[in-house]
Order: sequence, then structure tokens, then C-alpha cells
Amino acid sequence: MPTGFSRPKIKLVDVLIDARKLRDFGIGTYIQNLAEGLREKAEMGFLCYPEDKGKLPGRCWTVRSRGYSLREQWEIWRTVRKIPHRIYHSPHYVFPILYRGNLIVTIHDIIHILFPQFFPRGASMYARAMISRAATRAKYLITVSFRSARDISSRFPAAEKKLRVIYNGLNPVFFQAPSRDRVDWARSFSPYILAVGNNKPHKRFPLLIKVFERIRKKFPGLKLLIAGWKGPVPEGVHTLGKIPLKDLAALYAEAEVLVHPSLYEGFGFPPMEASCFGVPVITARVGAVDEILGEDAYYFEGEEELEVLLEEVLKHRDQAKERARRAKEKVRGLTWERSSAEHLEVYRSLP
Repeated sequence: MPTGFSRPKIKLVDVLIDARKLRDFGIGTYIQNLAEGLREKAEMGFLCYPEDKGKLPGRCWTVRSRGYSLREQWEIWRTVRKIPHRIYHSPHYVFPILYRGNLIVTIHDIIHILFPQFFPRGASMYARAMISRAATRAKYLITVSFRSARDISSRFPAAEKKLRVIYNGLNPVFFQAPSRDRVDWARSFSPYILAVGNNKPHKRFPLLIKVFERIRKKFPGLKLLIAGWKGPVPEGVHTLGKIPLKDLAALYAEAEVLVHPSLYEGFGFPPMEASCFGVPVITARVGAVDEILGEDAYYFEGEEELEVLLEEVLKHRDQAKERARRAKEKVRGLTWERSSAEHLEVYRSLP
């Protein structure tokens, strides 16, 4: 594995990362953990909003422009061109189109293009334009699953030879046993099915709730917990909103099964995180889930198949746990240390 860059006497930034999405759920996790993984291996610099200055392991240059605007394009380009740096890394498909240096762009997925009905009008057109430009301008395009790589290259042929697949890592909290008090809190809900995610339409929680209402008649006392959003739900369903990772770890550990009904993902964190605790996973074939878990997860396409699988897992728990045990072995290597090292290899390949 690479040991890092030599550090020149001039204040040159090896890699300048756009960290404005630090507070976002998925991309924010990516930025934070990538930055931590590279802390001792490269001289890092970040573009960030004033409220996030000091939250990353490197010098931050503050900007104020919010995303998806002409002002953003102008301010980011003007700021970046004043900072001595070797590589500019955009962790999202938005980057300053006037930039002419060593550019790396991470494209987690192309959901805006595949499912435009889930997003504001014009979002798909904007994403298509920016990704098309990234495909021609960037030295490399990083994505987080081979499925995403296929989706990107099928719609943007110029991207194919530039794509590098680097799986995300999982937070270290998911590789540790939860504390006793958090386990006791999680057990207060038992027995329960767990789902994790925000309430965006493609997450398909209404489908899961509909199936749960039927399953609950066969398993009295069973609950459905949804962590990540808060909203009105039927009896027996609990939405917990965004919770600390230590609480989420305990919920995973005590769940009967994790259900991930999402229609599309770039990577798919919840099935991997649940697998860290040997919890059976029922999921759609999305992101890197089947690439990593293989046949040690249960896969469904439609509502009826989900109901059948839920009943099977709840009735035959020993068999489900054996699958989950094998899945647990498969996710052990999903660390941010590995992911950041693979990013570093990409950085080091550029002059």
C-alpha cells in the first residue's frame, strides 16, 4: 500500500476536496471518512462553508455559494484557482466547469437520470450535463459499485475507461459490540423489523409498511422501526428520525431482520452495516449489496416476494442466522482505511 506523499516546503495542497456536502447523509459520510483516512498520508485542503471550518483534518477555505447555481460555478472556480494544489477532487458530480487542472470526480450514482420523477424539474437535465462534462474533463471518475459503473458507462461512453470502483468503508462503530445501555434501549422495542434511510420516494418505505401490516397479523407484537426519518405512520410502526451511530448500532444488533426496500442505491450502507452484527438482510438488488453479500442476503423485487421472504426469515430463524453469519465475514474488509488507501493510489497515479 502507498505510504503517502513527500511534503514540499512550499504550502502546496496535494489534494483539494470540495467538502460543502459535509452535512449530507451519504456524501457527507464519504467526505468525513475519506478525509480522516488520508489525514497522515497526504496534505489535504478543503472547500467548506463557514459553519464547518475546523471540522476536517486540513486547512479549509470557506465559500458561501450553495449548490446547483451559476454563482456556485463562479465562486468555486475563483477560489480554487488561488490555492496551490496538485489535484482537485469533487466528491459529487458538480465541479467548476472552467477548471483545467488534475480533476477527479466521484459519481456515487445516477439516480437523477434513471428516476427523474423523484426529483425537482430540471434536476435530471442538470445531472446529465455535469456528468457528461465530467466524463470528458476528469482524469478519473470514482464510483462506489460495479453496478454504478455499468450505469454510468452505458449512458456516458466517454466515462468507461476513466472509471475506478472503490467501495465505501463502514464506520468503526459497526465493528464493535454496542454498549449495554444502548442494547437495553434497543431491546425495549423488541421484537422488531428494522429499516434505515431517509424518506425519499425511492426508498420505498410505504411498500414496506404495507407488507408489514399484513405480516404483523401473523406475528403479534412484532414492530417495524424506521431509523433516519420522522413522520406519521400506522400503529406498530415507529419512525425514530436521525439517531446517533451508537444507537443505530444497537438497533442493528437486536433486530430480527433488516429490510432495505430501496429502488436504487449507489452503494447501499444499511445492508452492509446490519451484516456486521450477523443480522439477516432482505433487500432489493441495489448498489454493491449483491456484489458483496452475494447469496447470503435475501433478495426481492415486488411486494408479494417481500412478504414471502419476511415470513420465511421470521419462521426459520436458524437458517436465516446462518446466512447472516456468512455475510458478516464478507463485510469485515469494508473499512475506510482500505477505501482511503485505494483513493490514495488513484491520487498518486497523477503527475
